[in-house]
Amino acid sequence: MELIKKNIHMDRIKCRAATQITLEDDRNVPDQKPDMERLILERGSVVVDEIKPTEDHVNVKGKLEFRILYMAQDGGANRMEGQLPFEEQVYMDGVRNGDTVEAEPLLEDLSIDMINSRKLSVRALIAMTLSVEELYDEEIAVELYHDEPVETRKELLTLTEIAIQKKDILRFKEEIEMPQSFPNIFEMIWEDVKILGMTFEALNEQIVAQGEIQVFVLYEGEGEEKPLKCFEKIIPFREILECQGCRESMAPDLSWKISHSEVEVRSDFDGEERVVCLDLVLDLDMKLYEEEQVEALKDVYGVSKDVQAVVKQGIFSRMMLRTSGRTKIAEQVKLPAGSPEMTEICHSSGEVSIDDTQLAEDGVELTGTLTVEAIYPAGEERGLASFRCELPFRYVLETPGISEACNYDITPVIEQLMVTALSSSELDVKGVLGFGLLGFCSSEEDTITDISITEPDMEVLKELPTIVAYVAKDGDDLWKLGKKYYVPLEQIRETNHLSSDLLKAGDKILIVR
Repeated sequence: MELIKKNIHMDRIKCRAATQITLEDDRNVPDQKPDMERLILERGSVVVDEIKPTEDHVNVKGKLEFRILYMAQDGGANRMEGQLPFEEQVYMDGVRNGDTVEAEPLLEDLSIDMINSRKLSVRALIAMTLSVEELYDEEIAVELYHDEPVETRKELLTLTEIAIQKKDILRFKEEIEMPQSFPNIFEMIWEDVKILGMTFEALNEQIVAQGEIQVFVLYEGEGEEKPLKCFEKIIPFREILECQGCRESMAPDLSWKISHSEVEVRSDFDGEERVVCLDLVLDLDMKLYEEEQVEALKDVYGVSKDVQAVVKQGIFSRMMLRTSGRTKIAEQVKLPAGSPEMTEICHSSGEVSIDDTQLAEDGVELTGTLTVEAIYPAGEERGLASFRCELPFRYVLETPGISEACNYDITPVIEQLMVTALSSSELDVKGVLGFGLLGFCSSEEDTITDISITEPDMEVLKELPTIVAYVAKDGDDLWKLGKKYYVPLEQIRETNHLSSDLLKAGDKILIVR
């Protein structure tokens, strides 16, 4: 006999750990920078420089990079940048020297305050998740080639495999020309580049990435007064990534991060500084999963000999969950007391975070926050001012079939965000948040690893009657009867004129050996 097996390729988390890192320090304004009057914007990002695993521990080195935009006492706008290094040793049960550890840092909180006109206080809270993923294979028997009279029983399983795993990059080069109503650029002061609403779609041999790039620049214009100008542009994109072996039936699970972002100014054809050049690079971590139906061999028995299956348990991804949904947010928000009056909004942006997830009936309840930031003119003498607010949300993402046994990731995106000034002290915020869920439900399955064949116990065979009139009980089927009495299934079907192997309690079955 020859047992034919199929290899199922899957991935899993070998080990995982989480930690929080608190950073706090003071930074002086560089001597060449003017004194600060008030802060307008702050930005921060976490850079992991080194991950070194040892026995049950991981050493992580990195830095918090921050930058601020501030109004100077001389009336102009300026920026300041700095770093706060960190090193953390994290206990991670199961990690070994040589493992590839992935780090996912999240800047949960960043607070930058003025101590005085020449000194800043910087405080940050970083949440970091460390994980080691591994690929593994499970073999599942699908066929048995044999010369002996043997009965086989199969079951149709829907299994999920990891079909493609690789890394790639996505690069954007854009040139943005200032509108004619804007002055030439004398000096670039601040830039913000964000990716909005990024989605991925699997096609045959390709992956399509779609979304928008939000580019915001603040600059001093040419002229004696050097006017402060804000300019914003939304650039939609649809990029095609070649991906050998990709099929439309696959589910993409792609994560990305900005690895390089550069904004420069160059001259146009007339030699005037009016063109903003963007060079943006995204690092992509790509996984594609595919469902496959497999007829698995679940049991065997012999008619003339004892045929026994050697069984072990394997862990398989049985079900793939894919769903998406969206919710709206609409709020009217007042400026804090003492804020400069507002006439218009020159730039707004948002960040969405999920604070908690709970299983609900046929879905996942999401609780989170939409953080909205807006920049507005504060009058000719006061330059610019900013406003920041946090809008909570609660939303149930419908996901039929989800349970405690499922592992899932939820990706939030801001699909739309509009911030408008209702009055000198009130904002209207409207947004659409989108959520995508990709999850897997695993199960343990008995898999046949080998077949043993022995001569039957003659004493057992002698005790079996040659003709049996059997009354079926709950849970009986032809397989149980055939295996018990060493009778081929087809023979029982023909004797009893049956078209199905299913039995109901009370059915009368004649078995002839």
